Amino acid sequence: MHLTLDPRRLAGRVFPIVSWSRSYELRTGIGDLIAGITVALTLIPQSIAYASLAGFEPQYGLYASFVGGFVYAIMGTVPQINIGPTALLSLLTFTYTNGTNPDFAVLLCFVGGIVTLIAGVCQLGFLVEFVSTPVVSGFTSAAAITIASSQIKGLLGLSFDAETFISTWRGVFHNITNTRLQDTLLGLSSCIVLMGMKALKDIRLKEPKDEKSRRNTTILQRTLWFAGTHPFILTGHITPGLPYPRLPPFHSTIGNTTVSAVGMFSKLGSGLLVVPLVGVISNVAIAKAFSKGKTLDATQEIVALGICNIIGAFFSSFPVNGSFTRSAVSDASGVRTPAAGFYTGVIVLLTLGLLTPYFYFIPRAALSAVIMCAVLHMVDLEIIKKLWKTNRLDLIPLVGTFISCLLLGIEVGLGCGVAIDVLLLLYYQSRPTLDTRYVNDGILPPHYEMHPLGGLHFASAERVRSSLISLKNSKDKESSAVEIVTVPAHLQNGAAGIEPPRLSPNLLVIYCDSVNRLDYTFLQSIKMLVQEWSRGGHVVWCDAKPLIKEQLENVLPEPLFCTNEQLATLLIGLSTLTQAGNINDTHL
Repeated sequence: MHLTLDPRRLAGRVFPIVSWSRSYELRTGIGDLIAGITVALTLIPQSIAYASLAGFEPQYGLYASFVGGFVYAIMGTVPQINIGPTALLSLLTFTYTNGTNPDFAVLLCFVGGIVTLIAGVCQLGFLVEFVSTPVVSGFTSAAAITIASSQIKGLLGLSFDAETFISTWRGVFHNITNTRLQDTLLGLSSCIVLMGMKALKDIRLKEPKDEKSRRNTTILQRTLWFAGTHPFILTGHITPGLPYPRLPPFHSTIGNTTVSAVGMFSKLGSGLLVVPLVGVISNVAIAKAFSKGKTLDATQEIVALGICNIIGAFFSSFPVNGSFTRSAVSDASGVRTPAAGFYTGVIVLLTLGLLTPYFYFIPRAALSAVIMCAVLHMVDLEIIKKLWKTNRLDLIPLVGTFISCLLLGIEVGLGCGVAIDVLLLLYYQSRPTLDTRYVNDGILPPHYEMHPLGGLHFASAERVRSSLISLKNSKDKESSAVEIVTVPAHLQNGAAGIEPPRLSPNLLVIYCDSVNRLDYTFLQSIKMLVQEWSRGGHVVWCDAKPLIKEQLENVLPEPLFCTNEQLATLLIGLSTLTQAGNINDTHL
């Protein structure tokens, strides 16, 4: 057999631009140009603020902003996605590189990109599905509050060292008397203006009936939206010029100490896995949100994100991923293809090369206000109402992740959230869906039934066994041996005035039509159950699949199998045998 590999199909698979560029036209290009410019006007001030959040000079935010647009335009599949600095990854970068220098952040970006790329190539994207929505929601909400809290000191004009949520508020409490009134007023004013612009953007005008009024209303609506989406927030001195491409640093100098690659990796620690994991989770979630019902190639999205970080590291970028805010702006601007990233990248490069000398200084309080207003929308309160109405048990990982992130740090909190998810998964596995009941409908002989769903595993073995035994014991106690059998005539004559013996039905039917597999531990447990039940009765396996039959035959001596059509005949026969045996015992 020969495997044929079509180079064009492979190129279209790895580089989606090959597919959509064939039908690229002027109207599509204009839509992408408008979206690209719009996103750039949002990205530039954000990237400067996020560089400050990550603990670096403003130009590093711009370094991290242009490569993602170019790479994702070639390899991305969702037109709305814009790859660049985000509040969450900026905070994580600060967590792992605080007290060092930008070299550590660039190395984190490079290694994180490699980890992400390997995950994509090995098609490990399914692992992301093990991190549930409540955990992601709790994590992002806690991260948003942590980020906003970290900017409180800038908003109040305070100066102290703090890394975590707890240490930040402890520092605010101890230094509150040093609050600078002018910084506070400026910061609060900036917050009010930014929130007002956001509200302006969300205003929806009533659509008139006539065509002329409708056209004027549309123009006014777009003007309000544009004014609310793009505050031109500038900063002070930014080192001008483009970053020269160079290899990521595998050694660095902190003060008078040279740090080797081993020392840098040791400092970054768990961040080498946590940062790419968070980036992948966020990116896939955003891509799903904007895929608009189309099939999403999650593997390609992960590969594209990995390449963005790897190449970005050659241009002094810190870790980046997709931004929900900028993706929403791009979607509202009428983006058509990922080519919008080209235009965004070009504008960022022009800003670095030509416009930086003309930026004027923004006080730290205003910059803090920008960050706070950008992240507060990440706090998800709506999910609490939804979980309360649908599945309250899911509030446990959400609240657990949220509290753990605030108290222990966001990277440890994410691990705690995943651990809680695993425990809940084990809990659900040990509580399989069982429909266990006693049947005495006058059609079939009295018997017990169990309808399990899905796979029966070791975690659920004892629950299944105890559920059946409890049902049987409770039924026995109810009637002290329920069934009254028909006593033969020769016994009735000699036993006048004596109540016939009462016999308990000891037939168990296990319906296997929805059972996919049985593991070894469960089989050993069910073996003991069958032995106990078979002392005075029988266990019948109804509609068992070939695999289930094979597994049971390897464990049980002569198991009884039947189809649903054969069940009635089999139960009548078994019931007759059981009653005859019990009557003989009584007679003896």
